[in-house]
Amino acid sequence: MSGINVFVLAGGAGLTNPYANTIEKKVSKSSIISALEDENVDNKDDIMEIQEDKNKLYSVWGYSERDNNLKSNSPKSGDIIFITNKNAAIYLATVFKVIEAKNLDFIWAGRQTWRYKIILKDVLRIFIPYSVDGDITQWCQEHPLSPGLSSIRHLLNIYDNMDSQLDFRYIIGKQLRKGPFQGSLKVTIDNAARYPDVGEIDMSDVEVVLSRLELYCQTVHFECIVKEI
Repeated sequence: MSGINVFVLAGGAGLTNPYANTIEKKVSKSSIISALEDENVDNKDDIMEIQEDKNKLYSVWGYSERDNNLKSNSPKSGDIIFITNKNAAIYLATVFKVIEAKNLDFIWAGRQTWRYKIILKDVLRIFIPYSVDGDITQWCQEHPLSPGLSSIRHLLNIYDNMDSQLDFRYIIGKQLRKGPFQGSLKVTIDNAARYPDVGEIDMSDVEVVLSRLELYCQTVHFECIVKEI
């Protein structure tokens, strides 16, 4: 998996708005191609790749050119992205294409704060909270994107027993960081945050993340996977 990076993007209020959530309210291939054709740049390769792809609808998200965390570390095809909301990871996806297309802003009611549009594939709706101060059951009950308490009983148990330290921060190697993620983050896992006894020292960042994600999924009996988008 050499060359693949992992990113965390803050989803914000857009995820809880059915109109603005263009991860679940997918965008047609024809709309994307039309917007690309209106750009005064050479993007024939992007257009051809999208035309030849089997999918007819795509989940789309984006980020601003003012996002300093991505200026020198921008997502590319094949990278893995977590999208978060209110202290929980809500979506997991792979980047299909990153494009510039001003005429695609209509999908966010003309909002122009995101210059770069990320076309996603293999999208999963997930629910992986950070560690929670207080009553985890009440917290999940109040979270606007929680799948419902009856479907996450094993997940609730591991947060009731935080000796396990299994949460979203553990997966991305940021156990010492507090508060919600703002903007974006390219995941890098320092050696001090790795576990030599399970071979993490010799793993790439993406291998560590996927290994920890697999452990988390198994521990919560895959209750963290809500549905395929």
